[in-house]
Amino acid sequence: MKKNSILYRILFFIIITAAIIFLSFKSRADLNNKEEGLRVTKWENFYTGDNIHFYYLNPQNENLLKLKKNYGLDKLIDGKKDQFDNSIKIMEFINGKVKAQSNSMTSDKSALEIMEVATSGNKISDSDYATIYEECLASIGINVRPGVLRSTDKKISGKSYFNVCEIWSNKYNKWIMIDGVNGTYMTDEEIPLSAIEIISKGIGKVKIHLLKDSKKYIKSMGSYYESYTISVDNNKYGELKSNSKLTFLKQGKLPEIETKEGFIQPTIFVNNPKVFNISPKIQYVNKGVEKIPTLILAKRDLKNDTKEGQKFTLGAFINSYMLKKYFISINGGDYIKIDTFFDLQIVKGINSIKLSLDGKTMQKEIIIEK
Repeated sequence: MKKNSILYRILFFIIITAAIIFLSFKSRADLNNKEEGLRVTKWENFYTGDNIHFYYLNPQNENLLKLKKNYGLDKLIDGKKDQFDNSIKIMEFINGKVKAQSNSMTSDKSALEIMEVATSGNKISDSDYATIYEECLASIGINVRPGVLRSTDKKISGKSYFNVCEIWSNKYNKWIMIDGVNGTYMTDEEIPLSAIEIISKGIGKVKIHLLKDSKKYIKSMGSYYESYTISVDNNKYGELKSNSKLTFLKQGKLPEIETKEGFIQPTIFVNNPKVFNISPKIQYVNKGVEKIPTLILAKRDLKNDTKEGQKFTLGAFINSYMLKKYFISINGGDYIKIDTFFDLQIVKGINSIKLSLDGKTMQKEIIIEK
């Protein structure tokens, strides 16, 4: 009887172990299948110019004026100090009132509405924090733009992106990134850095300020410093001028149009930092110097997808406007004349999209595999 009992236990243990191994293998296989999705294998379509008209929040907007008045923001800063110093003061003020963490739900509300909830003890998301920080800074006349750091590791715990803000400093004549949620900023040789400077240099090679344990920050946040995205139009309270994003990637990196959370918004990809360095103090003038357009993809509603493929809208961008006339070739086929937008279907296998201005000579090409 004892021998039979031992054999049963061994057999039970083997079955349980086999089941665990099978489920673990299946889970990894499902994840790998999910990771496949749409994959960019060629992107001869990086934007190399700097002719983009950016839009920012207006300090005279009634929402911002009310925000400034309600919290006495103009009394917290020193008019003789640089925008960077005053931005740190506003960050410290916000962090004394709210608690944020990246896994909290995003509300998609105004700073005033979020502050009312946050000051009552509820934790807010990094996205909501960025909204508060952006609007508080804009209300006191500081040029600010929210941005998104993103990890390309689909196995990362939690979401694949993290929200920060950049402010324009007259003293340093540059954009400076501030991670308000974690209460930090970074420098190299005592110069505060922008997000793309941190990405280019490497998070481990810059000095991290205001934190007791910078190694812990690098461990938890380092993977997010792979790409950085900003909006062309940051004036959320004005008439929408553009829904396009601008994403910086290091040389040699390929774009991802499908992330852990789904498809990205219409995005212009760059690996040259100059367009990210444009001063908001300079009045935009469209000189019309660009000769070669850049392709932009916009995912259509998922309900439009079929078994045969996934639907996108394709456009071409040049000199801060959408091009009205150009030619597209799909998978080596004849060039088709396009009037502003093209309905693109990504099918299983290799999808080659070529752009031409005259219907003969190729100017840009992207390849997406499904």
